[in-house]
Amino acid sequence: MSVQEVNRLKWYYWLVIAVLVVLGISTFIPVSGFPSNLIGYSSIDPFTPISAVVLWVIAGVFYWYGKKREKKKS
Repeated sequence: MSVQEVNRLKWYYWLVIAVLVVLGISTFIPVSGFPSNLIGYSSIDPFTPISAVVLWVIAGVFYWYGKKREKKKS
């Protein structure tokens, strides 16, 4: 693997992590007309606290795996 491929891989992990974190935060956006979630208000996702935590855990796994792979390469 060349240096450019390793850098691309690093950016790929950061991009996935950023998207997952933003999606986790976006589940808390209040929207009228949707069923109320587990916290008690209407939002985009009726399972807001659970889905946000799941997305953040997946982002943490991507971060951990990316760091592990980065250490293995160097």
